[in-house]
Amino acid sequence: MKRSVEASDDAVNAVAKASTLYPIEVMIDGRSYRSTRTLGQLFIKSARANLERPGSPLTVLAHSGGVELLFITRETPAMVWDLSGGVPTSLWDCPEPLGPTLASATIDRSDEQLSFTITQNGSAMTSTHERILSAAYELFTHHSVHELTLAQVQEAAGVSEAELAHEFGSVDALAEECLKRREREWTIGIVRAGARARAEHPEGRLLAIFDVFDEWFHRDDYEACTFINVLLEMGRDHSLGRASMEHLAFIRSLVAGLAREAGLRDPEDFAFSWHILMKGAIINAVEGDDKAALRAQAMGHDLIRRHRTVSTDTGSYQLDPRWAIG
Repeated sequence: MKRSVEASDDAVNAVAKASTLYPIEVMIDGRSYRSTRTLGQLFIKSARANLERPGSPLTVLAHSGGVELLFITRETPAMVWDLSGGVPTSLWDCPEPLGPTLASATIDRSDEQLSFTITQNGSAMTSTHERILSAAYELFTHHSVHELTLAQVQEAAGVSEAELAHEFGSVDALAEECLKRREREWTIGIVRAGARARAEHPEGRLLAIFDVFDEWFHRDDYEACTFINVLLEMGRDHSLGRASMEHLAFIRSLVAGLAREAGLRDPEDFAFSWHILMKGAIINAVEGDDKAALRAQAMGHDLIRRHRTVSTDTGSYQLDPRWAIG
């Protein structure tokens, strides 16, 4: 009996952990996907925005099992369920932002039922560290480092001053963790995943980065690039400036990897030039240029052409003349 109880406890813990890390369930055409709250919210906003833009029915969903490129129209059976409370709701009717307060689940056992409850605003929902970081991340992506105070984070996270001090001793330490989360959720979870979902060929994935940007730029809560913002605010000699440079270098490494897969010449040099297009588009979008991503994408075609390997040697890559036009 003791062994059975231990097994049941493991099952409860597994379900609780899954509900904490991936609290949003998206159901499209009968298929179910689990996502983080941030990426689930982004999916909802993107799908709704795409309805208003003719010819844009494809929406990226980054979920616990990978990435899906979904074709969604108003007629698509699409439901969203916040596992921390409520019932499945139509994608078009669910509230923004997501985040009710109560989640409950029941696990059947042969001899009894075992139930557990998770509260979002209580310590059972996530660890204190995670609650603080989640609250700070939302503030940090829309405010400068100098604007952010520990008191603001403490209030947003619903923790005591002692709890906050135990997890993060300074705003800088908190900001550095937020930069790491930004890389996971934005660089990897949105940009890289979105580009991979939109194209199979490496060159197509490079260009698809700007399709991802175009969706991002048209969001109501477009927040520009946190890494650029922090680098310009803090300077390259500050620890946060150096951390931002490392994250920006990681983005270039992803671009260089795609260039290498595509057989382009000087992939590292190409990545620096491509990054200029990415950064320029981001700044233009802040200015209000609603075609910034498409302009950068058009220039990207030319940059790719100039880095393609052309040789008359039979052992080298031969340029397909059809690509020279596109």
